[in-house]
Amino acid sequence: MKIALLARSVHPLHGHGGLERHVAALKRHLILAGCDVRLFTCPPLNPSFSMNDNTDVFVPYQTVPLPRAKGFVIVDRNTNYLIWSLRAATKLFRSFEPDVVQADGGAGFGYAFFGKKDSAPLVLHPHGMEEFKTTRLKRMAYWPLRKATRYAAKRAACVIAPDAGMEEEVQQNLGVPKAKIHTIPNAIDLELIDRTREPTSLASYGIKGNEKVLLSVGRLEENKGFADLVHALGRVQERVKVDWRWVLVGAGPEYHSIARVIQRSAIQDRVCMTGSLSDQQLFALYDRADLFIHPTRYEGSSMVTLEAMSHRTAVIGTRVGGIPDKIRDGVSGRLVPPKAVGALVQAIVDSISNPEILLKWGMEGRRIVEEQFSWQKRTEELLGLYEKIIR
Repeated sequence: MKIALLARSVHPLHGHGGLERHVAALKRHLILAGCDVRLFTCPPLNPSFSMNDNTDVFVPYQTVPLPRAKGFVIVDRNTNYLIWSLRAATKLFRSFEPDVVQADGGAGFGYAFFGKKDSAPLVLHPHGMEEFKTTRLKRMAYWPLRKATRYAAKRAACVIAPDAGMEEEVQQNLGVPKAKIHTIPNAIDLELIDRTREPTSLASYGIKGNEKVLLSVGRLEENKGFADLVHALGRVQERVKVDWRWVLVGAGPEYHSIARVIQRSAIQDRVCMTGSLSDQQLFALYDRADLFIHPTRYEGSSMVTLEAMSHRTAVIGTRVGGIPDKIRDGVSGRLVPPKAVGALVQAIVDSISNPEILLKWGMEGRRIVEEQFSWQKRTEELLGLYEKIIR
């Protein structure tokens, strides 16, 4: 089967986010299944990367020469991202004749716009749909992107919901009938994770041997709720006698804002902000962590939650997006409402005071990932979906 993938970014060419990791794993496992795959994406940020397997087709991404001030991301996604999707579609039509096309979010707009009745069917994977979930003002600002994504969904043969808990969101946000939605949860590449486990020094994070390590990973944006967690940890410090340290991994537009919140708090001496890390460094932290905390206010599928569970790390997450499809409350972790600082405090206190429950949740989390979120199972489901819509 010949498959074209449309995605603006992919790991490791452009970043370490959940979408980037998903696209990389999707491409890899489709190739392993014997498919002829072409990934249409942006040129690598690091020029040293090369097209050594001839499966990546680089489409230039041109940005408007404006200052990278706060709010630039919205302007960029409304204009440059959609223009890039048109360029990517043009290059696809000229260089490849796929049986099916899968696109991530706004990357599918160009193919939907240029596609004809006899074009290969489009499968749209919307991922987190942040442009539909943010504040009212930002939703208004994102009107062009929302309109373009809805247009692609309308023209697509089917739309993938990345978790059962997101089916209603996909239907409402994209305005597609329920019959057009197919739920295929995102998967995690366990083989890659297990292969990347190498001894790595954690001394630079200030972790002491007897400390409980609390870990959070994500793009540093307001919606990820890390400021909520800072306030919660300030209250945790007053209630537990256990020594702990919070390590926050990630970069983003709110880095300095979150850093200021931490500096003004009572826990500043217990926090390490690492910025972006390599896979080896990140996986070493997952292995060392006693508890993974994801306080996000809204979310898509949440790949970082799956990553933590795959490392047998106990998890606390908010009841949003696809997180409830992964964390079984009281079985593999704890679920709390978003922005509910009091509930988050209680969940953390109960967890770090009970080492046995942390171990039990971690083992159960790994079992859930192995049984329900492996790429072998997802690849079979995707190929079955592709064959169905081609027929």
